[in-house]
Amino acid sequence: MFEANLETSTLPHIVTVGRHRVGRVMQGLAGPWASQVRLSHIGAAFDEAVQAVQALHARRPIDALVAAGASGAWLRERVDMPVAIVEVRGLDLLQALRQARERTRGQAGRVGLVSFGPPSAEVAQFDALFGLGLAQFAYRGPEDAPACVQQLLAAGVEAVVAPGLVADLAEQAGMASVLLYSDAAVRQALQDALLLARQRRAERERQQRLESVLAQLQDGVAAVDAQGRIRAINAHMAALLGSPAAALHGQRLAQLAPALDMRAALAGEEGSEDVVQLAARTLVVRRAPMREGGQITGALVICRDPAVIQRADRSLRASQRQRSVGARWQLQDFVGSSPAVDGLRTLAPTCAASDATVLIQGDSGTGKELLAQGMHRASARASQPFLAVNCAALSESLLESELFGHEEGAFTGARRGGKTGLIEAAHTGTLFLDEIGDMPLALQSRLLRVLQEREVLRVGATVPVPVDVRVMAATHADLAAQVERGLFRRDLFYRLAVLRLKAPSLHARGQADVAMLARSLLTRRLGLAGPEALDDDGTAPLAHLLDAVLARATHHRWPGNVRELDHWVERLLAAHSYLQDIRGRLDTHRLLELFPECAAPPPPAENGHLQQAGRQAELAHLRAVLESVQGDQRRACEILGISRATLWRRMKK
Repeated sequence: MFEANLETSTLPHIVTVGRHRVGRVMQGLAGPWASQVRLSHIGAAFDEAVQAVQALHARRPIDALVAAGASGAWLRERVDMPVAIVEVRGLDLLQALRQARERTRGQAGRVGLVSFGPPSAEVAQFDALFGLGLAQFAYRGPEDAPACVQQLLAAGVEAVVAPGLVADLAEQAGMASVLLYSDAAVRQALQDALLLARQRRAERERQQRLESVLAQLQDGVAAVDAQGRIRAINAHMAALLGSPAAALHGQRLAQLAPALDMRAALAGEEGSEDVVQLAARTLVVRRAPMREGGQITGALVICRDPAVIQRADRSLRASQRQRSVGARWQLQDFVGSSPAVDGLRTLAPTCAASDATVLIQGDSGTGKELLAQGMHRASARASQPFLAVNCAALSESLLESELFGHEEGAFTGARRGGKTGLIEAAHTGTLFLDEIGDMPLALQSRLLRVLQEREVLRVGATVPVPVDVRVMAATHADLAAQVERGLFRRDLFYRLAVLRLKAPSLHARGQADVAMLARSLLTRRLGLAGPEALDDDGTAPLAHLLDAVLARATHHRWPGNVRELDHWVERLLAAHSYLQDIRGRLDTHRLLELFPECAAPPPPAENGHLQQAGRQAELAHLRAVLESVQGDQRRACEILGISRATLWRRMKK
């Protein structure tokens, strides 16, 4: 093997391949190209040449090969790189035949022509016209060479025009020989190889840039050519396919992973996402064609882990919520017209105008966080963050980390770079502490210091950070009673309860508020602007149906408050067609099946008059249930939750 100019790494690398006479011609003519390319020569042919080319390419990438005849065709089929083949041109062949004729013993001397592949019909016609007495022989590989020479001898050939190996063997057998490939043909092949090498080098540089980009992506990505062979792939995709990236280049992607078939994309179908199963993994896959100059030259496949998409979605939604300041509700959203609600809506704006801490008390589901958000949005801090945490939903250690944050290395599993706590994150805004009555005593002490000193100390830190944050707290518990039992710090209670609000239960607000609030919840779920819009777009029947259902629940005490009522509205929207008969009337039997709370008996009466009214209402309710089940006493007992004996006794009364 001969190598030259290898120190000039910016030049294309061209390798000439040939032994015997053709190899010597290639080496002799390569000089003028030394300033334009890096030249190497491999003195081998066929399988030996393939092995040598692959070994050299592993050390130093080859941009193009130059070879002749059978050896060139052999290389082109077995190596994945451009091959410029030395072509036999018409005029060159005539000159070679003339030289061979001059080397015979006279005009009667026979000339042989050995070529790669079958004999040429054109040469046979030329021979017939001019009476040259030319004998053609085929040569397909090194194993044919000795037999070919024997055929030449048997045919009485005195001079032969042949490729390098046959020409040398013919000389050894006593025949004159002329090399089939002219100097001009070799020069042209070198020129062709230079063009191929520049194209190959530009393509490789584009591929390196592409692979550099792909390597930075967290998704699995592969690019294939028009035949579906992998041309670029990143480490993530290689890991999905279970092989090193280098081993996957040139392989057909559809054979490695049939689920990633690229035929549609290579046919020009624009990318669309679908879910596929690759080995034991579920992936979201996108395929898209790649075009150059308006022509489809390949396709791109991107494989994403659904978990990554879900994490990104959660992060995006979380950041969007923080950018939107975190508060969605206004004080006007606290719907109702009862005295308790009117008083609350009067007091809440006054509390919103202050920076003092607020304690909101009320049963679960009464809208305590809505009040906190509404006061935040009505305050001077409305454009700043509103952050909320449920003190009952987290363990003590996790709640401490969430509220106060931590330094890097503060504990096992601490986030690299530390973590900002909610108190710091709510700086200049509002921090809402829900279910404050369930906060552990140890954290109550730390929270008290934040409220007193207006500074927060991260877990593992030694220097406190000043904060400007307003705290609103909520609880369903009686904090004053918890203070007396030693379950809540007295000093923290007074710090939190500077301003106090009471969110009334839904039962205490009365049936009018229940109906008004139910209409509002229905409107919100339907995405309409207001209750009046219900009559404009054909949804009034839903509102009327809701009123009819609520009319049957006058004795229900709404233990789940507004949250329970919202679930009622959701249930009504999901099953409104089931609740109505073919005439559009409310089906009592189905109503009690879906809303068993409507069967609740009236509360006990306090005097004879009320007792009589209560009995009449109870009897009316009993009759309605029996009517809804067509007199089926067993089914009526199931709905009412009573025994057959109790039902019989009430029917007698």
